Amino acid sequence: MKALIFHPALAPYRVDFFNSLNDFYSTSFYFSLKNVSDQKFDQENLKSLCNFKCNYISNGFEILGRSIRTGIFSIIKKESPDIIFCSEYSQITLLAFLYCKIYNPKIKIYTLSDDSITNSKDRKGLRLFFRNFISKNINGVVFTSKEVSTWYKNNISSKTTTLNFPVIHSEKSLRVKYLKAINQANLNIDTYQLKEKKILLYVGRLVEVKNLFFLIKCFSNIKGKDKKLVIVGEGPLQEKLEQLAEELNILDKVLFIGRKEGVELYNWYIFSQLFVLPSTYEPFGAVVNEALVGGCTVLCSNLAGASSLINDKNGLLFNPKKENDLSTKLNKAFENTEPINSNITALRESKMPFTFNQKMQELLQNI
Repeated sequence: MKALIFHPALAPYRVDFFNSLNDFYSTSFYFSLKNVSDQKFDQENLKSLCNFKCNYISNGFEILGRSIRTGIFSIIKKESPDIIFCSEYSQITLLAFLYCKIYNPKIKIYTLSDDSITNSKDRKGLRLFFRNFISKNINGVVFTSKEVSTWYKNNISSKTTTLNFPVIHSEKSLRVKYLKAINQANLNIDTYQLKEKKILLYVGRLVEVKNLFFLIKCFSNIKGKDKKLVIVGEGPLQEKLEQLAEELNILDKVLFIGRKEGVELYNWYIFSQLFVLPSTYEPFGAVVNEALVGGCTVLCSNLAGASSLINDKNGLLFNPKKENDLSTKLNKAFENTEPINSNITALRESKMPFTFNQKMQELLQNI
């Protein structure tokens, strides 16, 4: 079968998924943007990891912060696919639906939705209209978890085919990258004097929805000089976050590392004992998967889509609007954590509740 993929941009957390689709189908990929709009990933490195060619939709324009692309009908006609995968309930998804409705109803159309249950409930106006119209008139929607699929079935349409595939890496390919990061991990342990320390790691943008003022306040409630909060990322709030840490007298316990990619990022996952995602808005949160594959215990906002990856064996969920909830659970997690007492020589076991291949096979069998 021939597949056609329309997606906004190539990102690290989609490479393994796209490679697997290309292994299963004869697939053509078309991206709307040369890079992710809110992050600038090393695209040349990402493309070197792909087993497919990246094509870009050059025709179109930007309006109100959104990319409008033209020439979609021509691409579909040229590629003549049996199945189309789109992203969300976008303008391109609508055009693909119209093409198939008018010219070739035999083509199957699925869209990938990263919505959490909270995002699904919060849709309003035109976003709500397009979600309901598109999702009810195509072959199916691929959600990030069974929980979101169930919510959709109960609240939007019981007739729509819903499938599940979370935003995750192949643990096999990711752990190969982690192995290459062991030397950097030991270097950072020495550089930042982290021996005999317990590390709480955050990775992401330093923006409002990530709820980092809340995180720093909660961390300030944790006693003991052996605890460190490591913040890997960049954004407009960094200076104010540093000021807050100073006001709370914990600046010596909070490390702002800056934005990292590749080995310089991956090494933090393989020795930090705890990971936290405190977002008040997070459709999924691919960093949770990265942390679990690295063996971290994860404290995850119950508003994040990635909360579906957390169970009683690999982490804790918390309310990102209740300081006492996270503070209490941080205390509990730190108490159950051993400090770093030696150099890293091997990777810890993954704490993911399932494997990438299990989910991929399940998806492909049901399309």
